[in-house]
Amino acid sequence: MTKPRLALCLEQTLGHRAHGRNIEEAITAAGVEADIVRVEYPERTRLPLPWAIRGSDIARRMLRARPPADVTLFHTQTVSLFAPQAVRGGKYIVSLDATPLQVDAMGHWYQHGQHHSALERGKGAWYRAVLARAAGVVAWSEWAAASLAADYGVDRARVLVAHPGAGPSFFDLEREPGPLPRILFVGGDFERKGGPDLLRAFEQLRGKAELVLVTGHPVPAAEGVRVESGVTPGSDRLHRAFATADIFCLPTYGDCTSVAIGEALAAGLPVVTTTVGSNTDTVREGETGFLIPPGDPAALAEVLLRLAEDAGLRERMGAAARADARARMDAAANAGRIIEFMEAAA
Repeated sequence: MTKPRLALCLEQTLGHRAHGRNIEEAITAAGVEADIVRVEYPERTRLPLPWAIRGSDIARRMLRARPPADVTLFHTQTVSLFAPQAVRGGKYIVSLDATPLQVDAMGHWYQHGQHHSALERGKGAWYRAVLARAAGVVAWSEWAAASLAADYGVDRARVLVAHPGAGPSFFDLEREPGPLPRILFVGGDFERKGGPDLLRAFEQLRGKAELVLVTGHPVPAAEGVRVESGVTPGSDRLHRAFATADIFCLPTYGDCTSVAIGEALAAGLPVVTTTVGSNTDTVREGETGFLIPPGDPAALAEVLLRLAEDAGLRERMGAAARADARARMDAAANAGRIIEFMEAAA
């Protein structure tokens, strides 16, 4: 039987670059041939159109310039608006970390505004039509899958839940403990990821822990705080930051599904984060980490102090985090499931 022709249309924004790279690596490892289209976010544009329309048009033009595939994966829904026209009769699957309505709900943190109510209704109808014609949908979380069913009428039987996960290198990291417990933060958008709240909370831990901030945001010098700038996804510097950490903290205000949290769990770190997006799916409260409300530095300090002062708790949670990540957040395994999902759709 002839193998189906597969194509990947991958949006290159935020943490989606890492996810796209993981899928590409899994395809190579499995010996599967696929046409790969990477849709880059342009820094400047002459037309003030929403990125979803521009990105989807770029995807349509790039795919129509290539031989048609039997099944095309669009990640994310932002580049899928013209999927039926782009695949020219072939089948397609939409992959997303959040539904458009879920993104709208936290739009303030993504500089994402809503339009006139009539336009929003039209957008909703358009996405429902695109999702209805899809051969299947990949959701990064149960949180996103629930919205697909409730808000867009997608049958759960057509949905594959597959976390973007972490690459094998994170599972292989060996702990390198230091003299003081080390708290790690990874986030380019310092404000949205709750960096200022973490700095305020850390004032209660000064002298009892160290804080490492992996960010390009300018942070004032402070005792016990070190900033690592220029760190790229998948780099040796990023791996070392995880290997030398004892706790991962991301007190975010706006996240759909954080790739960094999955990497922290795979690295064997207890995670402290907020109850936004799919974090309540990703982190098992009291087992692999702690969940607090966003915007509560006092609660954040309390939980971090508890972990900093209890090495046994950190060790138990870290072991549980890695075991849970192996079961649910292995990027290679989940990418393989997506490939099988695509082949089954054909």
